Amino acid sequence: MTFLGGSVALVNPNSIAQNKYLLNNNNHKSSVNFISDALDVQDNNITVHIKSLINTKNSGYFIARITAFNDQACHYCPLIEMRWFRPSLQVQAGQTHQFKVKLKALQGNANPSGFDRQKWRYSQHIAYIANIKQHLNVLDSQISSRAQLYQKVLQVTDSMSQQGALIALIFADKSLMSVTDKNTIKELGIAHLFAISGLHIGLLFIFSFVIFNSLLKRVLPGRLLGWCSWRLVNGLGFFVCVGYGYISGFSLPTQRALLMLFLGVLMLSSKRKVSLLDLLVLCFWLMLLFDPLAILSSSLWLSFVAMSSILIFMWIMHRTDKVNTQELPWWKILLQNTTTFVKSLILLQLVLTLFMLPIQLVNFSAISFFSLVINLIAIPLFSWFIIPLTLLGSLILVVIEPVGVLLLQFSNYLLDTFLHYASGFTVGYVSLSDLTISLILSTALFILLLLFLFLLTRFFILKKIALNIIVVTFISFIILRMTEFIWDENNTWQVEVFDVGQGLAVLVKSEGEVLLYDTGPSYSSHYAVADSTILPYLNARGIAELDYLFVSHSDNDHAGGVFAIQDKLTIKNTYVGEAALMNSEQRENGSTSRKFKQCLAGQSFNLGKLTLKVLSPSKIGKNNNNNSCVINISDGYNSVLLTGDISKAVEQRLVSKNEASKKSNLKADILIAPHHGSKTSSSLAFIKQVQPKWVVFSAGYKNRWHFPILSVVERYQLLNVGQLTTANTGFIRFNVENQHIDVKTYREDLAAYWYHRHLAF
Repeated sequence: MTFLGGSVALVNPNSIAQNKYLLNNNNHKSSVNFISDALDVQDNNITVHIKSLINTKNSGYFIARITAFNDQACHYCPLIEMRWFRPSLQVQAGQTHQFKVKLKALQGNANPSGFDRQKWRYSQHIAYIANIKQHLNVLDSQISSRAQLYQKVLQVTDSMSQQGALIALIFADKSLMSVTDKNTIKELGIAHLFAISGLHIGLLFIFSFVIFNSLLKRVLPGRLLGWCSWRLVNGLGFFVCVGYGYISGFSLPTQRALLMLFLGVLMLSSKRKVSLLDLLVLCFWLMLLFDPLAILSSSLWLSFVAMSSILIFMWIMHRTDKVNTQELPWWKILLQNTTTFVKSLILLQLVLTLFMLPIQLVNFSAISFFSLVINLIAIPLFSWFIIPLTLLGSLILVVIEPVGVLLLQFSNYLLDTFLHYASGFTVGYVSLSDLTISLILSTALFILLLLFLFLLTRFFILKKIALNIIVVTFISFIILRMTEFIWDENNTWQVEVFDVGQGLAVLVKSEGEVLLYDTGPSYSSHYAVADSTILPYLNARGIAELDYLFVSHSDNDHAGGVFAIQDKLTIKNTYVGEAALMNSEQRENGSTSRKFKQCLAGQSFNLGKLTLKVLSPSKIGKNNNNNSCVINISDGYNSVLLTGDISKAVEQRLVSKNEASKKSNLKADILIAPHHGSKTSSSLAFIKQVQPKWVVFSAGYKNRWHFPILSVVERYQLLNVGQLTTANTGFIRFNVENQHIDVKTYREDLAAYWYHRHLAF
């Protein structure tokens, strides 16, 4: 496995035999530095082997493995994320293609809260990103057996309402699931049932074991098989699960489940005594030994905490004494067994819910109050009916298509019915702020500590004063933390710039009041960057209401997330630089939100202890960028200037107006650079009038416009202005207190993990 800063062995195809000889004798290595030879070049020709299953919905995004780089064979190369704008053909898993691409180092938007895509990419062994410029050649058009089955299932399920869910259960591909269904599954707390993992592998092994055991007993008598009878059945069941792992793409949860199953089968077949806890720890150790990056995956911790919870439950419920049921009538035995089973199922789900709660809160900042009830129904339904029917139907499709289609249709009916009736319980899904989560986890930890001390009192003598000191210390700590939080809210105001790629979103907070300036881009009618960056952060900070929403102008990179923000938050006042145009778009989208108000020079507002002054536009023209709403926000000592995408022409008007009025409306300590650092903005006269201490360029990593432009950067350097670019720093926070500005960035200060700081290497 090769990552950033590593080397990749390259071999000339014309001398493969010679190179093999040299490599085997350890006398030669032909290698290049992947970063210097690929990332610094505009165009590279790469040959890739497609790994992803591709349909019409995800044809512009897939994962592949590099097999050759600029006409040289590449050994032990990492996975690469391919992006193809307007693909000219549909590739498929198993094929080998040659592309002309522009390579990027692994990079993702870096913001507090929300989904950390960069961390996820590393956990999936994806090391680079490639933007496809041109398709050059098809070297191997043969698709894999997995892809053939995928296309067959796609064809027969095309008219089924739950096609996306069926595909997810079979192939671990959720690209066909609708946004509504994904949200429903998340809010019901049953997402684990749609991620191919231990549950699916375990069920398949049980069914395979039962079938093979019955067949072998009928075909081959036990006296002929002897000692290998049970071992043969175990082996056949395991290989069936490996086949399912291949169909599902050997995802990381699948690999973990197969590893655990292999160890279990190995121990059982060798008739070695081993505790389940030892087996779990051994599996965890081997997984990290085989794949150290799995530690970055949330699914690893979710699955192993779940398994540990189940083992603890089995240990608690274990009883050596058995009730004599021989003299009881059959119906009483059935009733007793059913009652015991239901009781165990409820207790198991309760144990899982309690033990998984901390990880659920830390990873998702939310909780579903009905997840316990829903899972009591969903787990048996999926385990006994939906998953077996779906897997069996997909396999029988190859042999007897009508029977396979019938099974898939029945599975689709069960899924449709369940989601229809269960969707009403999504109201129990509640998002929690970081403060609330901290209080919940602190209280839980405190209760566990008290329970531990209570257990110690059974073996040691502890004075009551010691317990009282612990209780008082905990309560004092909570009070101090709450006091500190309230003091910060009242005495510090903040300017926070989100990393939204090529776009802009700025949050300003003062004394509990909040202003959002611009909302970042959107990439389709179903996805806006605000959904994965701005909204999760606001939720984590406990912000459900905006006092002001300012949208500089109508360009997508500034206004793309406005409707997502309006749908999820209460907004008291909304002002935009192009009100008529935005109101027209709102009517076209069918939004029922309040109308946008026009942002005009001369307007003034209050935000906590801050004063907002609108400096532009004076009138609305034809140039979208020049219609940007320009705002100066100040506490009387320090200030920030928000400029949108204004050009030098507007800058000059602002400079002339400021000089004529002999006021300091343009002066600001923090300047959000006009037009992301474009050459059309940031004139020297404008910078001199603003006199910023810091300038922030909100721009995408290696964007095609090359923002910020070098000449603009040099202009700010000439005036000794501190410069920050979201592409390099991620999220930026300015804390302003007592005429002092403290700067923190996500990659260097707020979450300085190695996979966030790779740009420093």
